[in-house]
Amino acid sequence: MLSLRERFFRLLSFLPLFAFLMMALTLPAFAGEEVITDGILHVVNGAEPSGGRQTMNLEELWRAGGEDDEETVFGIITKVLIDDDNNIYLLDAQLSEISVFSPEGELINTLGREGEGPGEFRGPADMCFLPDGTIGVLQTFPGKVIKLNLDNTSAGTWPLGDPTKGAFYMMRGLRQGGGNVVAGGTEQHVDQANGIITRETFLSNLTTEGLRDKTFATTSVTMKLAELRLDEKELIDGADRRFDVGDDGQVVVAIPRNGYEVSIFAADGTLKRVFSREYEPWQRDERAAGIWQRILETVQRTQLPGAPISWEDTEPDVEFIRVARDGTIWILNSRAMWTETPGAFTYYDVFSPMGHFEKQVQVICEGNPKDDILFFAGNDLAFMITGFWDAALSRFGGSGTEDDEDEAEPMSVICYRIK
Repeated sequence: MLSLRERFFRLLSFLPLFAFLMMALTLPAFAGEEVITDGILHVVNGAEPSGGRQTMNLEELWRAGGEDDEETVFGIITKVLIDDDNNIYLLDAQLSEISVFSPEGELINTLGREGEGPGEFRGPADMCFLPDGTIGVLQTFPGKVIKLNLDNTSAGTWPLGDPTKGAFYMMRGLRQGGGNVVAGGTEQHVDQANGIITRETFLSNLTTEGLRDKTFATTSVTMKLAELRLDEKELIDGADRRFDVGDDGQVVVAIPRNGYEVSIFAADGTLKRVFSREYEPWQRDERAAGIWQRILETVQRTQLPGAPISWEDTEPDVEFIRVARDGTIWILNSRAMWTETPGAFTYYDVFSPMGHFEKQVQVICEGNPKDDILFFAGNDLAFMITGFWDAALSRFGGSGTEDDEDEAEPMSVICYRIK
């Protein structure tokens, strides 16, 4: 039999191993294998998150618009911002204005209006708070940023691109974080002499003069004027639809359309890491295919009669990206966007700031992702825009299905607190 002294020292000899095992059991299990490729760290995640599935319950605070609100009428709400006083800014792409609501849901101001004069814009695509405290409204075409003070006075215009190059700009995305202003869109050059159009879809940060500085993603296509075609992948798809900017200025963007791959750039344009997730592209159903067919047919009819059209069989793997205040990266994938989630509105794939697939979060609230859209804003608020897709697609002649005769209900905005 071992003496008390011998048993004591035997226990000490096992303590390092015991401590290591306990540490291994208590550390979070990271999904994703880290590999170095061409000097860049890649995090390769499997199909399942390391932390499993969680739920996020939303508690309604107030709502505006809709059939029961005769005083508030929305066109198409496409962006939500919150200022330091918790006032809410809703960008209306159809009415070309910004509705400002108090934290309690009272309409307290309207910024901007449709037109071409100071503080006016048409067909806004996006907006963000700029480093100087103004709101920047991104006009689709001709692409430029209209700056507004919060008292609805004009703060000037920020032209995009070098006017000496004779390019047309059609813009879609505008974000700001850590002083890094990032815009996405298309730069188009027309060579009449040779009958050629060159289109570059880009995602770049901007200088104070509105010039492109560092480019995070870019694709180009050249077409002959005599052989113009309407191809979804060439003309509509682009990384400028799938990006966000964190509070630290980092740019998070899904560059490839399929492959579920996301790149993280420093504000200076340095690629820091890439992460991916095992994912099977979602084959479009009749409704989704019909939507894109309707959009392209409308463009064909109004702009390029007789031009051949084509669209993809699958949706982009990554539909939307959101960088939360804690640095986690929330991704809405194609299945979450286009198919119903039993017992929930939708779900998000949530990755750590380092790109590890940590969890899936189901959002519990009313609504249907085929009809409505959800925006997160501030630290603990979310906003449901009801009837979003029907309102947006009505501009292209309908919802993409044969059953288009029913009149769409007025759009409403529901403000939720994240519980």
